Amino acid sequence: MNKIELLSRLQDFFNADEKQKKKKASEIRDVIRKLRAKERNIQDMLDKCQDDEMKKALQLEVNIINAQIEKGLSVLESL
Repeated sequence: MNKIELLSRLQDFFNADEKQKKKKASEIRDVIRKLRAKERNIQDMLDKCQDDEMKKALQLEVNIINAQIEKGLSVLESL
């Protein structure tokens, strides 16, 4: 194997790693977008809700979704 072929293979290897990172980042952005939409829907339900027990459950769900969004953003920043 000559030097050019070796360098070409190495370049392909490193480009594949970058492609995987970009794909993972894109997937995380999609999940965060879906979580934010879900959070808005639940927040709307929470605003309209009159039952205290249901409000507590919905608020817990909103808190969990917020934590998931924050974790996704921190993972995205680390990429």
